[in-house]
Amino acid sequence: MGQKKSIRRPISTGLIGHLHGLYARYGLDEETRRGMILDLTKGRTDSTRDLTYSEGQYLSGYIQGAAHENRDLSVGERGIKRQRSGVLVRLQKLGIDTTDWDSVNACLCDKRIAGKPLYKLDSEELQAVIRRLEQILKTRDQ
Repeated sequence: MGQKKSIRRPISTGLIGHLHGLYARYGLDEETRRGMILDLTKGRTDSTRDLTYSEGQYLSGYIQGAAHENRDLSVGERGIKRQRSGVLVRLQKLGIDTTDWDSVNACLCDKRIAGKPLYKLDSEELQAVIRRLEQILKTRDQ
């Protein structure tokens, strides 16, 4: 049996143009983009024209995604951020001014709520605070 050769679809001129537009929009200089392409292709090339179509699509998504802050966060950090947001929503329902960090942390530092300011709470503690605040809201609404 002969070796099976993989067929790579070459990058289209439209996708090359799209990538060059992204380079300009995000201010990527030649050295930066060549380094990105070298990393993407594991050293095979540093030229946009030598990318495969799928590599070009991946690079496009990477460039656009790297511009967004949440892409830089790990899964755990995203979870903590979501939990903190959940705490703030519930505090707001309780009438706490969530634009004033002193008010937020004063409420959370109460031993009956968390005993710590928001930024010192880990994931498990945040989940417990959410449960406590939900219980307070439920009791208040009855």
